[in-house]
Amino acid sequence: MVRPFIDETVRYGQNGIPAEYSKPGEFVYDHPFQWGSKRTGPDLAREGGRRDELWHLRHFENPRATSPGSVMPSYPHLLEDTIEWDEIQDRVDVMSMLGSRTTRRRSRARGDGARAGPAAGREAARRGGPTGMDDKEVIALIAYMQRLGVDIRLPQGGSR
Repeated sequence: MVRPFIDETVRYGQNGIPAEYSKPGEFVYDHPFQWGSKRTGPDLAREGGRRDELWHLRHFENPRATSPGSVMPSYPHLLEDTIEWDEIQDRVDVMSMLGSRTTRRRSRARGDGARAGPAAGREAARRGGPTGMDDKEVIALIAYMQRLGVDIRLPQGGSR
């Protein structure tokens, strides 16, 4: 999850360009904290928008189809299991009661998921993927992946 070493940022960058790595301040609202020293796989903190929805769908179904040599396991059940969008709000409310710092977004959780999920499903289908995936767990996961790091991106040529 944390990649402060140049060799790891180069390894998981794009086209030989080192990847920006995760920083502690970006996770101040995470509950529970997930920081540690075990580094397995790429840092997904800025994955959003790097690949399209169909690539992610195929990657979850069979990682070696999109990333030869990958050691990630396949998750074909995610393409079959349905997600109940109406249950998400209740889960967010419970997490808030348990001390999670999601209170700001509590009122919008159901609507955000119900919009982003089907949109990701339509985009995967538009690119040649399967249709009728709007209520599948893989689509919710793809919608989540497509949000990772989007809010912290700098404008082209910008600085912090």
